[in-house]
Amino acid sequence: MSKPPINPDKTAAGIALDPRTLERVIPESKRPDGSVRKQIKIRPGFTPQEDVRRFRGTKQAQMDATSLPKGHIIGWIPPSSAQNKAGAATTPAPNKNAKKRQQQKARRAANADKVAVKEDWEDEDE
Repeated sequence: MSKPPINPDKTAAGIALDPRTLERVIPESKRPDGSVRKQIKIRPGFTPQEDVRRFRGTKQAQMDATSLPKGHIIGWIPPSSAQNKAGAATTPAPNKNAKKRQQQKARRAANADKVAVKEDWEDEDE
């Protein structure tokens, strides 16, 4: 028999398997004020509401196991990344957006020249 892990996996309710006693427990933890909560033992066979899964019949469970991911189309293969790069360069939208960016930079540069920066802030009172 192998030893249980030092940091056991926890369920959604925080229940873990105690590595020393092999009992199900909620491990001790620290509160924000620094005090420590005691370790809580869980009765054998008890399952808290957070850990209860939705009931699925045998046929439903089998369908879930064999079903395809949502939005999957049978026979469709995504194009390779090389085709995406080549296809994106041939559309006019990237060229149009690049021209817009150049025009905006030119406008900003022209507006920056028009704005005068005061050298002496002390003269502002006059």
